[in-house]
Amino acid sequence: MSWICVRNQVIQGVHDLSISFNPKIQDSYINQLRLNHLSFNQIPVVVQNGTWSNWQVPPYGSLKLNTDGSCIDNACAGGGVVRDHTGMIILAFSSSFGIGNSAEAEAKAMHLGLRLCSERGLSISFMELDSLFLVNCFNDLWDPPWAIEYILRDCKNLIPSHASVSHVFREANGLADRLAAHDHTCQGIFTFERDSLPTTCHAAYQADLLGQPQYRPP
Repeated sequence: MSWICVRNQVIQGVHDLSISFNPKIQDSYINQLRLNHLSFNQIPVVVQNGTWSNWQVPPYGSLKLNTDGSCIDNACAGGGVVRDHTGMIILAFSSSFGIGNSAEAEAKAMHLGLRLCSERGLSISFMELDSLFLVNCFNDLWDPPWAIEYILRDCKNLIPSHASVSHVFREANGLADRLAAHDHTCQGIFTFERDSLPTTCHAAYQADLLGQPQYRPP
């Protein structure tokens, strides 16, 4: 067989295979015949659909605080951001918290965010975290571990009485997540404005401004 015949048969085989996996071109019966002709062992695949979520701007005239904690090899850090109804950053921060666990990192990030808001006279109406455990502990649905009980008690004194604390998926908390990860590379408390955000946070901030949804696997 000449090389031209070999090439043509390979091209035809690839073409048949691509058509077989494109239901918009042929109906399922023809697809099945082509796959049988190509002698492929077909394994049924169970397809599970994920969900799409994105950060939601607060109502007009209100502020929303998102915080997140991070714990890597028992080293804790956290970060957060306050934004208005246009999605613009009013205050962003990150901090290292020393040695601890993930619950302590989440609680300390929450506390730091509320303390900074209180010091700057920022009255938030909404607070979001991607830790369902911490949200339920704060809202008195679950009993908190002793290590964070005093932190949550102080958070309740700092948060405005009209503010709500709710859970969101990590995909809708991307900017706070990136800010939390940032302080694993440095020590201390850092505050940022829109133009001074760490470069690792730019993509997450732009995605939130554009309302770009993020995919959450099932």
